Amino acid sequence: MTLRESTDPQPASKQPTRKVPLDMIGVCLAALGSAVVYYAVSLPAIRFLVAVPLVFFLPGYVLVSILFPRAGGSPNTAATDDTQSLSAARDLGRVTIPERLALSFGLSVALMPLLALLLEALPVEAFSGIIVPLLVGGIVGGAGVGTVRRQQLPVEERFQLPTAAISAAVLAPVSGSMPRAERVVTLALAVTIVLAVVSVGYVFAVPQSGEQYTDLRVLTESSDGELTFSNYPDEIAVGEETELVVGVDNHEQTTQAYTVVVTVDQLIDDGDGVTPIDSTEIDRFSTTLDDGERLHQPQTVTPETTGEYRLNYYLYTDEPPETVDSETAYRHVHFTVSVISGAEPDDTEGAFGSSIDTDDGTTELAARQPPAGGDQAR
Repeated sequence: MTLRESTDPQPASKQPTRKVPLDMIGVCLAALGSAVVYYAVSLPAIRFLVAVPLVFFLPGYVLVSILFPRAGGSPNTAATDDTQSLSAARDLGRVTIPERLALSFGLSVALMPLLALLLEALPVEAFSGIIVPLLVGGIVGGAGVGTVRRQQLPVEERFQLPTAAISAAVLAPVSGSMPRAERVVTLALAVTIVLAVVSVGYVFAVPQSGEQYTDLRVLTESSDGELTFSNYPDEIAVGEETELVVGVDNHEQTTQAYTVVVTVDQLIDDGDGVTPIDSTEIDRFSTTLDDGERLHQPQTVTPETTGEYRLNYYLYTDEPPETVDSETAYRHVHFTVSVISGAEPDDTEGAFGSSIDTDDGTTELAARQPPAGGDQAR
């Protein structure tokens, strides 16, 4: 069934001149509905499906409505001479429905890099939640401009969706007006298209198995204030406070609770290598991170006696056992440090003092990357 636009003029008394086009109302409702579903549903496949029209169709559709407010025209059959120009063969200010749909998709794809450049130039984080509101606001605003553009034209020249033809085409397979064989083929094709869209959405939106991991690291702050994996202190004086940052990245594809236990081992060189002779827990903290979230937890360590020491950080995804070591921990990092003479500490009950205030911890989105290759910070 062929869809034809309704361009026949109707009596002015029966057709209001300022009526909001139905397709513009539908575009606004679709954009707002997609945004509501996107924020209300956490299932990645559903969010992907509602984001597809929001990104790849609706922006281009409202832009086409602004550029081409007139109803589509047919080629000029009188202009058959090969020397006639394209503008003489047809009115370039009018596009047919298939052309309108194709331009909507193409322009939407072309607008996305421009949107990315805009977000890059603005003082905002592109993935901090501003993309969806920006798209919805642009689509609704564009629909308003497209509506005004159409209302400036005579009623008989405005583009209107052929709602009657669309309804007849949609209902034809179930209304009995279509031959039985054609009806079966049409319904099968519709089901196939729906299944294909759902399958593609699931593949692209749902992370594949085997990629779950947690990354644990110990960081230091460079002279310019950036966190780095280097610059671990080789020596610390007794009583000197040293600032460290414990980093935890959650890529487990689910919200995860963590506990980090910090211990210190006193080391001696027995000739065959370095051997720990004493291990003491000096601190621990717990946190809960959403998938894709990163924690930076500041820590202050203060050595209280001289010697060679190893600081160990053990991460657990459940309650830590009574014996905390690299065998029972889910992740483990450590580094060694020499403690030299310095100021006399006020309290010498332990080899190291540690201070961790969970209120000072900060969270942010974590870039996905392969898990750290080893368990050793240094």
